[in-house]
Amino acid sequence: MSSCSRTIPGLDASGEENFDGFGDTGDIDATESLLDIGMETEEEELGEESPNEEDGEQNGSAEHVVFGRAQILEMEFANPDEACRFYEQYSRAKGFAMRQGKKLKNRKGEIVRYTYLCNREGFRDRKWLEMQDRKREHKVVTRCGCQAEMRIKQKAESNNWYVSRFVDEHNHDLLPAKFVSYLPAYRKISDVDRAHMESLRQVGISIPKIYESIAAQAGGFNLVPFTKRDMYNVVRRQRAMQSGDVNAALRYFNVCARRDDNMYWRYEVGAEQNMCDLFWSDGRSQDDYKLFGDVLAFDATYGRNKYNLPVIVFSGVNHHNQTCVFGAAMVSSETQASYVWVLSKFLECMGGKAPKAVITDGDKSMRFAIQEVFSEAHHRLCAWHLLKNATVNVCKPRFTTLLRNCMLADVEVEEFERQWEAMMDECLVREVEWVKDLYTKKMAWATAYIRGCFYAGLRTTSRCESLHAKMGRFVERRYGILDFVTNFQRCVEFLRDNEEELDFRSLYGRPVLQTQFPELEKSGAVNYTREIFLRFREALKSSVRVTIVECKKLEDRTVYVTQKYRRPQFRWTVAHHFGTDSFFL
Repeated sequence: MSSCSRTIPGLDASGEENFDGFGDTGDIDATESLLDIGMETEEEELGEESPNEEDGEQNGSAEHVVFGRAQILEMEFANPDEACRFYEQYSRAKGFAMRQGKKLKNRKGEIVRYTYLCNREGFRDRKWLEMQDRKREHKVVTRCGCQAEMRIKQKAESNNWYVSRFVDEHNHDLLPAKFVSYLPAYRKISDVDRAHMESLRQVGISIPKIYESIAAQAGGFNLVPFTKRDMYNVVRRQRAMQSGDVNAALRYFNVCARRDDNMYWRYEVGAEQNMCDLFWSDGRSQDDYKLFGDVLAFDATYGRNKYNLPVIVFSGVNHHNQTCVFGAAMVSSETQASYVWVLSKFLECMGGKAPKAVITDGDKSMRFAIQEVFSEAHHRLCAWHLLKNATVNVCKPRFTTLLRNCMLADVEVEEFERQWEAMMDECLVREVEWVKDLYTKKMAWATAYIRGCFYAGLRTTSRCESLHAKMGRFVERRYGILDFVTNFQRCVEFLRDNEEELDFRSLYGRPVLQTQFPELEKSGAVNYTREIFLRFREALKSSVRVTIVECKKLEDRTVYVTQKYRRPQFRWTVAHHFGTDSFFL
């Protein structure tokens, strides 16, 4: 049984106990000395569940309510635990909570007296009330010097324990029965509830939702023996027991490395021995990068941890047109030096393979770091971030819609220029500096890149929206480093589970052929995943709208002149070279 004792208001200035208080039926043996065995430093109220509380836990143990002082003074108990359980039930029925007081020993070291107090006994130390530099609001004062108590001593002849002193007068109002369960002494989270809470937290369910689930199972919130705050305190204590958030995260990586030989993580420590930067990537992410790492999305907009550390996610698109994560990092600041360190570790992790193109949100420090580490890569802007910035800088929904159409439309340069000019006239944004800068410095890159990657399955806008949505489902701003890392990895596992399901769907069954080119369509159905095949079929269908209007056969090549159906202004010349069996536009 846990205990916490404080100064007992029965001792005079010399430290000797006053036995003249009413209820003491006898003097202590002369051979015994009053030795204080000490107080535990942490204040904690008793609240162990009693095996006899099943029927009276909610409404109080009525059998003890009727006991008067005289009856209680006549009681005897086989051991101190039995006395403690009795006083706990009695206090709960009366409307207060108990706390264990001092224990006294004789010279042989044997405990000869136990004291059980009202939880509002004593006073708060004045120094805590007079602190001027507090960051948080004071906790409400509950100690009011209540004198209520029960003492027990052991009988020499029978070894039973009898009540030697009982005070039942309180200097405060007792609580109604409906509020007693809110007292800390009676709010207990069982091991079963702790395990249940931890299992639900591991799949990303928040504490309030878990509390609602437990209340539904119990039959109502009033039947849950703890509060949401108690659940948060359990989580906080678990973190404190892990010797620090950063160390706990590093231990987590060590555990992962036992299951994954390719688990990679690096961190950098600052001048004050605090973690500045952290990068990690597991073996599956590294394998995905080998296959899909030609295009790398480098996003630093996930500021979702309680330390406000920017979180960087390295992602790409797999063969199902799904987001796949190559790695993640936390940085202390969004500076060029931090980004250079992260990109260097990414390159080291991936065996020196640099991406061919990198998509970012346009951050200057990020851009300079990419030029330094990925010097051969093409740097392009993310359409999702461009649209987000358009909403902020222009604040016209119609402009954002038209801008999206301009960027993602499959049109030639001339048609893009016409759409851009029409957008300028309709939205009256020609003189907006952000729009001018967007067109002259950025739009040429972004549009050309997005159009070039469209048929490869990379739609930057939808991919960023999708990843942000999934991240928001699994991670929260209040998370520390360990919670963030574990929930981030759970998000990655969620993405991989979707990928395996789509692998099954691509292998099981075959799509119905729909075009005028059954052999080509069948070849695509066999060689592509289902998602990519659907895109391929749309391109195949659109190919019938292109006709060959002229064909010239030369010695080393054949030159075709093609034209869109009923669009004579759109013509292309395609040359087929016999020696290399290649086509050039």
